[in-house]
Amino acid sequence: MKRILTTLCLGVVLLSASGCAGMQTAGNVQNRMNGAFSTEVTMTMAESETKGILTRYGMDAWSVSFTEPPALSGVQLDFTDNEVTASYKGLEFSVPQSAQAVKTTLSELMEIVDGMAADTELNGVQKDDSIVCEGEIDEGSYTLTYSKDGIPTTFSLPCYGLTITFADFRDNAEPAATTAESTGMPASTERVESTETTASGE
Repeated sequence: MKRILTTLCLGVVLLSASGCAGMQTAGNVQNRMNGAFSTEVTMTMAESETKGILTRYGMDAWSVSFTEPPALSGVQLDFTDNEVTASYKGLEFSVPQSAQAVKTTLSELMEIVDGMAADTELNGVQKDDSIVCEGEIDEGSYTLTYSKDGIPTTFSLPCYGLTITFADFRDNAEPAATTAESTGMPASTERVESTETTASGE
C-alpha cells in the first residue's frame, strides 16, 4: 500500500511539473509597426543572406534598399498598391532574378503588418523579455517577435525557411507619403505624371 501511495504521489508531482512547464503567459505589446518607420533588416533564407533598409510609408507603400550582397547593393524595390518596381540610382528596370525570392517573402511580411495596422496593441505570448505573436497565412504559420516596448526583433516564416532580423528600428511620425518623390519612387515616375498633367491642361 505504501508503495502504491508513493507511486501515485510521484505521478501527481510529475504531472504538476509538466503542466507548469507547458504554461504560457499571455502578454500584449504596443504595435509600433502600424505607422511609418524604417529599420535595418537581415534576411536569411536557405544558405543566402540579404541585408538592406526596409521602410514603411503607410498602407500599401513600402520600399527596401539593399546593401548586401554586392550583386544587389544599391538596388531599391518599391511596393506600392500591390505593384513592385525596381530601380538603381533612379533608373527603373525589371525586378532582378536574384531579388525575386526576397521580393516574395517581403511581400508576405508587408501584408501581415498592413493587416494589423488598425490594432494599437498586439496580443501574444510572453517569453523572457519578448512578446511572441503567431499567426497563419495561406502559405503557413508565421511568428513575429517584439521587445516589451514594441520594437520588432525577428520575423519567421518557416514555409520559406525565412528569418528576418530587425535592427535600428526608427519611428517616423510624418504622414504617409502620397507623392512619387516622398514615397521614394524613382524620379522618372514623377516626371511622367507631371507631363501627363501638363498635357491635359493644354
